[in-house]
Amino acid sequence: MKLEDMIMVVENRKGTETNYLLNLTDYMEAALKLWGEHAEDMAGAIGTLYGTKAGKADWSDLYIAANKSIHASFCGSEPQLREFLSGRFNDGEWSFDAERCSKDCLDVLRIYNMKPDGHSLFPYLHYEPVEHTFHAGEVLHNMNGNDYRVLAALSPQNLLLMSMRDSQIIVGNGVRFYERYPKGERPDSDSMVTGIEWDHGVYLGNDITRIDFDILKQEYGEPDRVENVSDLRDKIRKDFWMQKNVEQKEGLPERVRNTARDCLENNFGTSEPDVFDKMLDRGMYDGMYHAKEEQKKISGQSR
Repeated sequence: MKLEDMIMVVENRKGTETNYLLNLTDYMEAALKLWGEHAEDMAGAIGTLYGTKAGKADWSDLYIAANKSIHASFCGSEPQLREFLSGRFNDGEWSFDAERCSKDCLDVLRIYNMKPDGHSLFPYLHYEPVEHTFHAGEVLHNMNGNDYRVLAALSPQNLLLMSMRDSQIIVGNGVRFYERYPKGERPDSDSMVTGIEWDHGVYLGNDITRIDFDILKQEYGEPDRVENVSDLRDKIRKDFWMQKNVEQKEGLPERVRNTARDCLENNFGTSEPDVFDKMLDRGMYDGMYHAKEEQKKISGQSR
């Protein structure tokens, strides 16, 4: 059984709440017993329940009597499950009844290293490293319970990530992929959880427009591999625009922008993008060799 197929149930009797976990079959049987003659409304109730799985609703509510109700929701994530076990969704007096839980739901708790109170069984899990090539666009489950979308693979183990929970942008440094399962057990599709862990994360905020990706690439990426002329020209073009962006950036002191312009003139013979593109296409930067006289014919006075 998967965590996402488990149903979190809060039963309220005269203001006292009892939490337990059920699979879909056990939930339907329990609801039928409680509803009795109103069982014909079961299809609508199940439809509302599935709305919690699709993100259309937080909870499905069944009101049996004036002082008796059931609130249920498919479990959406490991953090949500921990909140449920710790009473985060309860109002007033509550308890967790493990005896009313479906057996396979208790197995899910064990697989995710949780006691019924939400605390960890640590050390109880085995982590098996797995070779994995990270790529932009994939969604990764972190063993801390959160999910992240890969925005860019800066290097094989340094990733630019976005938290699916709050859109926080993070550099995951030293990211590794694992298969995790209870120690001493033979892993199978139900008991194995796959995901990542990293050495540390660098948190960059939520505004992607304020992030300097060139600096991130320099800090956490691999050096550009230059294997042919095309690679060389791509690298030269990137180096030109790194300096050009500094020269054009508003808010910087004029002396800083002038220094960047001087660097462009010294390194590339021009600070004008259209002139630079002509020189690059003619191969005048191949090997970063500057034929000054030929450059002058193309560029003239660029300042």
